[in-house]
Amino acid sequence: MKRILFIDLRNTARSQMAEAWFNQFADGWAKAYSCGTMPAARPDPLTIQVLQEAGMETRALLPKPVNSTLLAQADFVVLMGKDVFPGAFTPDAIWDFQDPTGKDVIHYRIQRDAIRCRVQELIVELQRLRFDATTSDWIHPALLQRELITQWMLRS
Repeated sequence: MKRILFIDLRNTARSQMAEAWFNQFADGWAKAYSCGTMPAARPDPLTIQVLQEAGMETRALLPKPVNSTLLAQADFVVLMGKDVFPGAFTPDAIWDFQDPTGKDVIHYRIQRDAIRCRVQELIVELQRLRFDATTSDWIHPALLQRELITQWMLRS
């Protein structure tokens, strides 16, 4: 099983949203985790609220520090914003999401939805690599993304 690691500063908003969405859509072939370079003491209540609005399970979303074990087990590492400094590790991707901390709930909803789309794009790319697709068996990313959205809507 592939392990995806989303890293944020405080591990209370962006990375937890990405972890929740990825695990919702991955359907067991991969598992996402999240952590922070300077994790907060407790979850952000607005992150929990907007994820619950989308029907996501939030009980396990607690801020965790980045550590060598998480990094060593990760097959793919994503930094959630350009404000996150990688330090002693090299990310596979850097996403440019602004930290919504301290802003109103609308900003959190916008980030939640934008992160959902980016996670779906990542899943499409990882699936393409997973199946080492050729032109005869390759699924167009838009079709796979539409299928992921349909599956999510049917679960809701």
